[in-house]
Amino acid sequence: MDIRSTRRGLFRAAGGASLGAIGLATAGAPASAAPSLPETGGALEPGQGTALVQRFCAVWSNLDAAELAAFFAEDATYQNIPLPGVITGRDAIQQALAEQIRILQYTTLNIQKAVSWRNTVIATRIDSYRYTNADHDVDLPIVGVFELTPDFRQFTSWVDYFDLGQSEFGTAT
Repeated sequence: MDIRSTRRGLFRAAGGASLGAIGLATAGAPASAAPSLPETGGALEPGQGTALVQRFCAVWSNLDAAELAAFFAEDATYQNIPLPGVITGRDAIQQALAEQIRILQYTTLNIQKAVSWRNTVIATRIDSYRYTNADHDVDLPIVGVFELTPDFRQFTSWVDYFDLGQSEFGTAT
């Protein structure tokens, strides 16, 4: 399932009501017409999709690209928007993650809110990190979209959306 069809399906399913913690909504149908959908509210609750995302985010503090790449299916894709390009395949993803990790002193990925629908999890996070030659931390708000295998054991797609300027400079803490 690609992200565009997932997003359209989430909006149609919402029927005008808020969908989960991040408030996907459409105008039109009254809120009372919205079906009951699984959501996590203000906290991440372990579930078929959210549990894997939670484990993946926790492992980032180890700064181990091989450990992170193990979360991905062999033919998975990874994209950081607004950066160009899509990285395809577990080995290529591991290499890209190793390049990111190489320039970090430390990092933590803190999930703020998450919602899951079928095999897709959308999570808002604050990623906190420090570059190796920096004198301050960066706290970067991110929205991550994860698509999972049918058995919910690996990612088939991961797309992060963030502000590139804020990711480079952040705010001093």
